[in-house]
Amino acid sequence: MGNRFAFLPFLLVLFPLTLIFTFLLFFFSSDLGLVTPSGNQEPKFGNYVGLAQGMTYNNLLLSIDTQTAGGIDEGLPSINNSNTFYTKGLLSTVLFPDYSEINQNLSQPPSPSLNQTSESTILYSFPKLVSGTWSLNVSRGLVTDFHANFKLLTVNGIEKHFIEIINFQNSNGSSVTFNQFSNTPINGIADIKINDKLFQSKFPLTIQIFNINTIVLTIKDETIGNIFYNNDLLGITDSFKNFKGDELLIYEEDEI
Repeated sequence: MGNRFAFLPFLLVLFPLTLIFTFLLFFFSSDLGLVTPSGNQEPKFGNYVGLAQGMTYNNLLLSIDTQTAGGIDEGLPSINNSNTFYTKGLLSTVLFPDYSEINQNLSQPPSPSLNQTSESTILYSFPKLVSGTWSLNVSRGLVTDFHANFKLLTVNGIEKHFIEIINFQNSNGSSVTFNQFSNTPINGIADIKINDKLFQSKFPLTIQIFNINTIVLTIKDETIGNIFYNNDLLGITDSFKNFKGDELLIYEEDEI
């Protein structure tokens, strides 16, 4: 009997040691990645997790990494400061009619319709004011978004319209090359809405940025141009960010 139960103290010691060993084995296996991942865990490939990451600025996507996984960038130009940027600002312009044309019309013999002559004189006698905002996003040399939203009204406050310029596309796939120290012209076509209704689509438009400080919109369409007295729309820049998201438009304080 004594020999039969002589190993019981040994079992009482061995059993807790076995439990401790099993727990430690499971713990270190998880840390070393030996345990199979769950189905919901996202796989990692090198330094990339899923799709390439970017920075969102005012609902527009700016790439901040020049490398992406899986050959996504094949056939596309590399991102740099001259082909990828985001800028926005204000539109503020006084539009003047062509007074020489008005004077010429008035010097001609009276029209058979006096009402028509009076209407023409009143329509072109008051300058118009433009006040609003604009934003431009360029990625790899292509305009991915341009939006101008502004009011147009005569100085007497009688005639008022809400204007939107949207859906800009580079002309013939031309690429934008930005020059910080000169003029950067961007030619293309766009749509224009007046009072929230589409007025005309695919009209020629040139966007010019001067030294990242100002913007000039030139409308190359007779019908739309007449609405603005064939004047350019002028504005200023209040933010200009490169592809890394760095602000380039910095106002330096005057030295005392």
